[in-house]
Amino acid sequence: MTDRNRAIPEGMTARAIAMADAEEISGRRTFASYFDLGVAEASKGLISTQITRLKDGMAEETGWHYHDCDFQWLMVTSGWLELTFENGETKRIGENGICFIPGGYRHNETGTSDDLEFLEIFMPPNPPTIPVESPL
Repeated sequence: MTDRNRAIPEGMTARAIAMADAEEISGRRTFASYFDLGVAEASKGLISTQITRLKDGMAEETGWHYHDCDFQWLMVTSGWLELTFENGETKRIGENGICFIPGGYRHNETGTSDDLEFLEIFMPPNPPTIPVESPL
């Protein structure tokens, strides 16, 4: 048996959960359902992890916004998501694609498939979404 060189931060614990067992929580958008995977509690507030599923395809753009956090990371598990970033670049992220957005970086979700589902991580957990004017 090998001793680890790094101590586990006080209060952190392991967490394993099936996506199907995640608790539904309130979220940012009315056209989506959100499911908490319990990582905010297990990480003592370091990060949050959730699943987002669209109820129907997105009817209109979300509007320009940013999240007041260190970062947002997502992986599309089904369907696709299209985003435009403050640098003018538009990207479509398909199944198994990932997206990293630094905190404060302005973006606009411009389209989705009807079956969009993605895993999302925020650091720190549950940051506010701040609407902004278009930078373009």
